[in-house]
Amino acid sequence: MVRLIRGYYLGTPVFFLADVLFGVSVRVAFLDQWPAGKTAYYIFAFILGLIAWRRPEWTAKIGLLESGGNVALLIVSVMVWYGGVLDAAGSEFGMPAAVGPQALANFVFSAIIAGASYTIQRARAA
Repeated sequence: MVRLIRGYYLGTPVFFLADVLFGVSVRVAFLDQWPAGKTAYYIFAFILGLIAWRRPEWTAKIGLLESGGNVALLIVSVMVWYGGVLDAAGSEFGMPAAVGPQALANFVFSAIIAGASYTIQRARAA
């Protein structure tokens, strides 16, 4: 499982290229409206992969913290979208774009990494 987590972070350039070249943002879907922040997050995730590669004993902690933060940011982005829907319903402005399947894929990837990281942490604690 450590390889899966490390590979997920070291594979960040592939996610970045898929985002830039094909518009498929399944790794950092919550930052679609902020391209500079999205690029910074990709760099941050890749650096985490390098750290996990150099320090394998930190891999589970890195995966748990980053993926937990990623899920939290996804939840906040959905809450902001929902607030926009409520505001738009009471005004003459159009409805905001719906949360798409890319955000769901981002959530699934992050949840898998969080689960794997948590499992490793529990196994080490036992």
